Parts: sequence; C-alpha cells; structure tokens
Amino acid sequence: MGRVLFLIQAEIDRPRTCVKINKGDTSSKEIFMILTSLLLGVLERPLGAEEQRVGVANIGRTESARPVALAGSCPSEVSAHTDADFGGGQYTVQAGFAEQEVAAASWTLDPAVFPIRLDVAEMIFATSNTNVTTTTEWTFFVWSGTPASGNVVAQYSSDGELLPHIVLLPGTNGVNVQVLVDPDDPEQIIINDTGDSTFSIGYRIDRHHNQTSNPCLVAPPSTQNAFPTTDVGGLQAPSQNWLFGVNCGFLGCPPNGGWSSFADLNILCRPSGDWVMRATWTSLSCNQTLGACCLPNGACGLETSNDCAAQGGLFEGDNVPCTNVECPPALGACCASGVCSTQAADDCLNTGGTWQGAGTLCSETDCNSGGACCIPSTGGCLSLPATDCGLVGGTFSGPGTLCGTTVCFPEGACCLDDGTCVEPTTPEDCNAAGGVFQGNETDCVSTDCPDPEGACCVPATGACLVLTNANCGVVGGQYAGDGTVCENACATNCPEDLDGSGAVDFPDLIQLLSAFGPCAGCPEDLNASGAVEFDDLIALLSVWGNC
Repeated sequence: MGRVLFLIQAEIDRPRTCVKINKGDTSSKEIFMILTSLLLGVLERPLGAEEQRVGVANIGRTESARPVALAGSCPSEVSAHTDADFGGGQYTVQAGFAEQEVAAASWTLDPAVFPIRLDVAEMIFATSNTNVTTTTEWTFFVWSGTPASGNVVAQYSSDGELLPHIVLLPGTNGVNVQVLVDPDDPEQIIINDTGDSTFSIGYRIDRHHNQTSNPCLVAPPSTQNAFPTTDVGGLQAPSQNWLFGVNCGFLGCPPNGGWSSFADLNILCRPSGDWVMRATWTSLSCNQTLGACCLPNGACGLETSNDCAAQGGLFEGDNVPCTNVECPPALGACCASGVCSTQAADDCLNTGGTWQGAGTLCSETDCNSGGACCIPSTGGCLSLPATDCGLVGGTFSGPGTLCGTTVCFPEGACCLDDGTCVEPTTPEDCNAAGGVFQGNETDCVSTDCPDPEGACCVPATGACLVLTNANCGVVGGQYAGDGTVCENACATNCPEDLDGSGAVDFPDLIQLLSAFGPCAGCPEDLNASGAVEFDDLIALLSVWGNC
C-alpha cells in the first residue's frame, strides 16, 4: 500500500508540518498535498453577480512545490490554459460556485506521448473580504478523456485529518492547492489514451463553510466562503474549461445541471477567464533508451547515454545489459615510494603502493604528506605519510585527513538491483554486487530501496517501455523481468499468440479470421505467404492453449 504524505503551509512565514499516514484507498498512491498561502490585496471591484476580482501581492512557495526529474526519465511538461502568474497577480473569484460543483480543465496532447504520468496538479482558491475563518471540504479528480465523457483515473477527498480541508482566515486570502505524486512511489497516477488523446483534472467543493439552503435561488455568501478562481486575461480556451453545475432547472448554468464546457454556457453565466489551474506531467513513451553504463567506481548500471555521461561513466550502447559488459576497474592516485601515479586499486597494491581511492588525482595528492591511515589487519587508524601507510598494509585516506573524523571501515545498507536491501555490507562488497551503498551506519529498516525496472511489453500497441513491475501493470503491459531491456524482450516464440496474452485462444482466432484474405506482412499471416488462409488457421489451432 502506498504512503500518503500531506504537507501543509498555513502561512507564508509558518514552518511546514508533515503528517505521514497509510491511506486505505484503492488508489494507494504516495501523494503530497501542499496548501500554499497567498497574500491577497483588497477587492478591486465586482465583475458581475458571481465574479469578484482580487489582487494577489505574493504567493508563498515551498522547495518541493515542483517535481524533481528522475534520472533516465522523460522531461516534464506543463499544461495550462490560464495566463495567470502563479507567483502573484490578479484573479477573479467565482463567488456563485455551489457545493458539489466541479471546476475542471482538459488538454489534448500528441497521441505519441501516451501513456503519461501526472506529477503535479494545481488550482488557486480564494476568499474576498470574508468576516469568518472559512473551512472548505474538497475533492480532486483525474480523468482520461474529458470530464464529461472520460474515465476517472484517480480521486482524493479531504477529510480534515488525513487530507486537510482548505482553511482561510478572515479577510481576502487565498491558497494554491497542489497535489503532487512522489516520484519514488512505485504506484503513480498513469493516464492512458482512451481514443481522444485527452486528459483532465478538476476540483470539487464538497462542503462550503456556509452554504445557503438553495444555491439556485441565493448564492453561497461571498463573505463566508472560499471559491475557485479564473484569470483576468480573458477566456482563451472555452471548449477546454469545464463546469459541473448543480441542477437549477432550465435556467441554470448549465441548464438542468451536469457537465458543460465554458463554450456551451450562455453568455450571462460564462466565466470571463480560464480556470487558474495547471498540470505537470511526464510522458512514459519518449525515447529514453537504457543501456549498460560503466561508472567511475567500476560498477555497472542501466542508464541513458546522457545520464551516463553526466555521471562521468562510459556508455556501452542502447539496450546493452550489464551482464554482457565487464567494466574497467576504477582508477585513482597511487602513492608508491613517495611517487604518485594513476592506477587501478589492484595494480597499485601489487606494486606496493597505497591507493588513494576512486577518482582521486595525482595533481591533488601529496604522497609525502601525512594523513589518516586505516589498517585492516588491526581495525585501527594512525596518522602516517602515504608511503608509510602502504608499507604497513594500510589504506591512506588522503593528505591532511584525521583519524578522529575518518570512517575507516564503513558498513551500512546496500540497495541491490532487484530492489532488495542487505545489511551490513561494505561499500566495496556492495559495489561488487552491483548495488548502491547507502552510507555508513545506515540500515534496511530506514532505507527505502527503489523498485527495480525492466522491459514492459504493451500488447495493445506493440510498444516497449522500461518501467517497474507495478507501473507496467498500470499501462496494461507484460513485465519481462527485472533488469531486462527492450531489445528483443517483447519478441515472442509463439507467433500464434496474436494478442500477446500468453495463450492461443478465442481472441487470437477471431483476430486471425477477421484478417482472412490478402494481408502481406500482417502478423496473422503466420506462414508469410502474403495472405491469411487455411494454412494459417491450421497453424494457430495446432498450438491451442498456453503458449
């Protein structure tokens, strides 16, 4: 079950508090919900019966308000219809917004970018000259497709405990409700293309601070409630801003309630701007091919060519697994008889030298200067010149280092490629096992090793992505195993299994029969004769069952 974290910043200058919980819902994502205060100016003027404009002096931010790109991930993109500056400016409060109404926005993307991962959703809520502290209960939605016709992918509701309500002090105030998915959580919000290459996000007010008995006749009091906002730059995307309205009859907005785009609302109740809402997302289909990367410490890891170069590694080629690569040993400064040379650790020791460590440089090493000498045979440490340290079989920690501050023999947790954690281990043993050492005195109880990734074959599209096993299931793929790469991973030894389900059954038979006739190059032409015919049918039936 994923962990749910909510970070709340109630005022700009108030320290952030964090509540960590296990959320027992079916989505089980690791979520950050950040409520960031807005410093709002005075009410300028009413823009109509249901719109009030407020000025924003400043918007508080936290360092975690934007997602951090993962190594090897596709670049993140921001979708927004609004031209509002989320760092401050002018906003319009939609003061006629009633309980159970939903503000939403949709975006149509290039079909090639799907599936996508939603990283951040944001919307600004505000009050205008309220005379009480307002509490607003709300729900956040994600759809594949438009809100009117799409499928709900994710949904989270505030409860005042695990997920805080929006609470604003009296006066003119605001809040940026930001919902973030932790990139380290194996269960992400994944949105697939359901045919229209569109996704949507939305916020619903579940309960106002003071809702009138009939909002169709008397709007919720603007002096006692918070509302969603639109921008003041004019309505730029009327067909992609959405409102779910309560049923106020044929004169309602929209008539008889339900979903309506702004374009379909009558001019008297159509908002004058776009919702102040945006979404940050990452494509899972961009060309980010992984391959073996020989790192400076001699270890091998699966990286993209760019990420490998950024770490000073040597990229061995796209889709090349580490099992096919023997990485050269790490090089470093070697002190022998007062002379420094660059060598591998074993070569340095074989010549009677003292290796200074991976990546150390002779230009920065004084072989005659004293430093901490770690002596494995006794487990002790002594300050010696590098050459003398080598003579006693020690490991020189570097010129000027002190035994009192040097960790001679570190041990801690090691994260292996398969996502498991072992302890205690040394950095050398961890690297030799292809793992990542987590630091001295770390333990597996407090260490969250990332889930392994591997090739994910998506039968519906024929695509192959490198994902975790959990995320592969989300996109409807078949996981080829930890550490696998896409090259040949999705090739099947059973061409009769046309839908890649792992069995030859009725869906495969129907697919073959639907292609009967001339069909050069199609997968149903099992004998490559240029046509799907009786011989192909016999071939399929002959391997009926698990394949």
